[in-house]
Amino acid sequence: MSKLTKKILYFDYWDVGYRNFLRLDRKFKENDFQSLLLHTASWTGEETEKEKEIEGLKLRDISFYKTIRLKNVIIKENPTAIIILNLSFLLDRVFVQICKELRVPIFHLAHGKLVTIESVTIQKTNSRKRALIKKIDVKNIYSLYNYLLEYGSVKKVFSLFYRMIKNHTEFTTLPKYCSELEVNKSFVYYQSDYDLMVKEFEFPKDKVNIIGNPELDVFYNSKLKNKKDYCSKDLNIKTNTYVAYIDDGLSEIQNWDMEKWKLFLIDVNSVLRKNEIQLIVKLHPRRIIEEEKSFFEENDIKYFHDIDFKNFLEHSLFVLSHYSSVIVYALLLKKKVKSPRWGVSKNLVEQYPVEVVNYYYEKDHFEESIFEIDINEDRIQEYIIENIGKVDGKSTDRIVDRIIKDIKVNV
Repeated sequence: MSKLTKKILYFDYWDVGYRNFLRLDRKFKENDFQSLLLHTASWTGEETEKEKEIEGLKLRDISFYKTIRLKNVIIKENPTAIIILNLSFLLDRVFVQICKELRVPIFHLAHGKLVTIESVTIQKTNSRKRALIKKIDVKNIYSLYNYLLEYGSVKKVFSLFYRMIKNHTEFTTLPKYCSELEVNKSFVYYQSDYDLMVKEFEFPKDKVNIIGNPELDVFYNSKLKNKKDYCSKDLNIKTNTYVAYIDDGLSEIQNWDMEKWKLFLIDVNSVLRKNEIQLIVKLHPRRIIEEEKSFFEENDIKYFHDIDFKNFLEHSLFVLSHYSSVIVYALLLKKKVKSPRWGVSKNLVEQYPVEVVNYYYEKDHFEESIFEIDINEDRIQEYIIENIGKVDGKSTDRIVDRIIKDIKVNV
């Protein structure tokens, strides 16, 4: 294999998640690989550039190729290997089938802590009816079109619809292993993710690798700044006392829309403002707030799309979130994590043990304990060891090294 022919094709459904690949991309290029991030953002109706480059990574929307058939794109690009972030949706299954036909190694890279069986039970109850009457949009039509082309037998089509009606979560959050999900390797963050994939989703043990959390590599290796300087220069706030809210990106599957989220922010912020505490929001990548800027200004809520996460959490009074997977960052820094469960937040899944994250079922209790920031350090350390494992800043290296090794075996 010559240097010029080595190419990694990354795939995602939109272009905002490019950071998940960017940290891998630098190391692949050190090993003489070319790369391309293919996405299908235009299928959602969003205005998107057909081609652009971010920090050396080339991104292309599928509209660049003037086709809606994924197989045509893959044949044209002729990648050495493909990396996908999800392994359950229709297009994920399409990629698997195409890679089998073209003999291209394909790898699944989890991009967060996987959901738990307990949390999905709640989601099933809340979303079953909505899922069956969900609007058929362009994205779903194009996905189905590609699925039919690659798997195109009448029996397969009927089987697909039967499974989607019987249990739609099989195609979202609870995939059951089958030939449609047969990738070369699936890379997951933690032992708990491995257990979920193998014991609950029934993936073969040799197909799932624990690699640690690559998002923690930069976090682990970055340095802390002076608090006063960070608050005044980076956050541009007048006080040094603020709460770091990690936006979970709660979606319609939890019955949360923008208006409900704003009600939550107003409710929490009323307590913080009363105690002269600044609320600062780290927005979820999927959160679009272009039409909501006046809301944040009127309520004196600061927000950031991108932020120095380590310093953001470290210098906060405490961290606020519902169940974001990046709560683990706060735990590693031994920060108090508070999670509202009153008002619009009532009955949301409790992803973390009560000894690790403090849940508040009444607003009054939250306010009364606003300055309580002690933690159960021993229990948190146990949780980190059990669920996260060793954090050494080398997860990205492990992913790239294992993919390159697997590619060589399959060449």
